[in-house]
Amino acid sequence: MKKIILLLLLTVSFVACKKDSEEDNAPKAYTDRIVLDDLQVTADSVSLTWTVLENADLRAYQVTRRESPSGAGTNLSFISDTKKVKFVDKAVPYAPYVEYQVVGVLTSGQPIASNIIVYKRPEIKVLNVSPFDVQFNRERRELYIFEREGKISIYDLESNQITKTIHTESTIGYSDFGVHNGVEELYVPRNDGWVFVYNARTLEKVDQINVGLASSCVVANNSLLFVSTAAWTNRPLKVYSRATKGLISETGDWDMTRMKKIPGSNTELIEITLDIGPTDQHYYNFSSTGNISYHKTDRYHGDYPLDAAIFEIFPSGDKYITSSAGAIFNKQLVYEASLPRGNHLFTTFDFDEQNQLIFGGTRSKTIEVYAERDYSHVRSIRTKGYPYRIFKDADNGIICLSSSSVVDGYDYIGPKNLIVEAVR
Repeated sequence: MKKIILLLLLTVSFVACKKDSEEDNAPKAYTDRIVLDDLQVTADSVSLTWTVLENADLRAYQVTRRESPSGAGTNLSFISDTKKVKFVDKAVPYAPYVEYQVVGVLTSGQPIASNIIVYKRPEIKVLNVSPFDVQFNRERRELYIFEREGKISIYDLESNQITKTIHTESTIGYSDFGVHNGVEELYVPRNDGWVFVYNARTLEKVDQINVGLASSCVVANNSLLFVSTAAWTNRPLKVYSRATKGLISETGDWDMTRMKKIPGSNTELIEITLDIGPTDQHYYNFSSTGNISYHKTDRYHGDYPLDAAIFEIFPSGDKYITSSAGAIFNKQLVYEASLPRGNHLFTTFDFDEQNQLIFGGTRSKTIEVYAERDYSHVRSIRTKGYPYRIFKDADNGIICLSSSSVVDGYDYIGPKNLIVEAVR
């Protein structure tokens, strides 16, 4: 009898302890507010838990993330199971400031917002730039950062900081570098009918050339400036002498394009249109005096993907790669292949001449590496941010200018909140 009584007491004690334990672990509940708990941070995710909102009108919980106190929020999840008070953010932006909030959505439309919890990482340095183009001086290891509204900055990789900035007070286009009278210069096309000339090292303005029309791109070669202007179909590609600043020749079909010089040529250009559809491409061959020798037009007119914002010529000069699909053409404008990319979408390309590799930054926080000889996939490199521009930096690996949010290849202004990564 004593054993039975003892067993009953132990059973009652166990049930009572279990009930107390479950009540201690159960999330707290309130009828008029939501309390977001401290964040649980791991290497690549952030876990959120919050109190139960005991309100008969509760329809769902909405989890929101911001990258600044005044920034626009990103809705991470809409949780219709009102008993679920947990969420794991597995795509935390690589940013110095991230804040989270949970909002109770009522059937009346009236929200009940939780407190805000902030996740800070001050070691992450963000550049206050929003570029549409970035160019790399490999000899000096400097990034030239160009912004649409006219700001130009130099970022020094040795000191890891912006060392020079100017404001041109004009909307600008794709710029280029050249040497005149032994001085390295930067040529910047503008929307007011001028091309401004700057000392490339100091960003001091040294000259200006009147082209009479808004221009979108300048290519420099052997003291000649090839300028894409807004002349529509009236020979919009103008060639100017840097020495005399005078017009040498005119050609072209489409206005306001982007051009790149084929390496080692004097002078061959590949051109891709910026604002007509379908996107078009052209090939030009000029004499050493700046007069047109040969002009080839596009045979496809939209059959294969082209994107002037994602556009690089192979170091050999016989091919180029473009668009988020990684489409490859030879310099006679003939489509050859596209890189095997699966679900990846490319945002930028560069090359390793020594090892004959193609690097492609993607919207998936990776750099995909391919063999140039047969386009076979070699490996994937993870990045902390979303690659916007990548540059092979000799023995230092790959310099990756990355965004904390997905890079949109069609963004005219350019991404914000950029970081500089060095990856291998």
